[in-house]
Amino acid sequence: MINVTSEELDRILVITKNALSLHDQWREGLLRTLICKLPVATHYIAEDAHQKCEFGYWFYSKSTSHLRSLPALSKIGELHQAMHLSAREICIRNKGTGMVDEEDYDQYLGRVSQFREELLALQYRVSYTLQNIDSLTGAYNHHKLMLDLMAEKLRLKENKEQHSLLLMDFDLKEINQSHGRNIGDKVLSMAILSIREELTPGDQIYRNGGAEFVISQPSKSMGDTELVKELLLQRMSEALIGCAGEGAPSLKIHYGIVELKPNANLDELLDRSARSTTTITL
Repeated sequence: MINVTSEELDRILVITKNALSLHDQWREGLLRTLICKLPVATHYIAEDAHQKCEFGYWFYSKSTSHLRSLPALSKIGELHQAMHLSAREICIRNKGTGMVDEEDYDQYLGRVSQFREELLALQYRVSYTLQNIDSLTGAYNHHKLMLDLMAEKLRLKENKEQHSLLLMDFDLKEINQSHGRNIGDKVLSMAILSIREELTPGDQIYRNGGAEFVISQPSKSMGDTELVKELLLQRMSEALIGCAGEGAPSLKIHYGIVELKPNANLDELLDRSARSTTTITL
């Protein structure tokens, strides 16, 4: 999952697709220069060549400074710079001797391949995120929820472990009416972020629809999940107060805890948990 806005993900997808095409042309141009012994263009030997190509213009712009710290993009930036550096070294040595060192050229090809592979991998991760992640909260969506629970049911048939689901339905009506829908979205996003930061490896949170979320906890009993619920409520309360102070808007949450079993009807299970909710106010 890549934790940025859906608009930024769309932009990343467009840029990386263009980058692949443009760098294919750039690579072919470099190869033509070397084979045909043409004058070396400035954009191949400039010290900041990696910032002057189309991908570089986007990657190093002020608007993407927050994206460059993401591990996936940071790695691509390093590979992209290394690729341009190899090309620069080959061109400078070729300009002086008229020859291309075999070891240098192999290193260059390796870096080109790494850059392309990483771009393709990023495209896959971005597409996966857009298809499976709720853009507002960063939680998985309903489609992903059903796929994962069906797979988990099959697993439970084999290992007989416990698996609990915590359903939380956020009642934003009063907040939306008194503060506006934008504030309601911010409160919901902040609440879900505080949950995501607290979940342990293996646990997942999904947006089931509207303001209803399901937290899946493999290998946990309903009693375990009850304790987790109390911790999550505390973290959400702290997050809201930390952002808005003591005047933070009141957030009403309905919750229910059910056990996932191998023969469970998922729609009925989630409906039953919705009917057995208890209301709390943070």
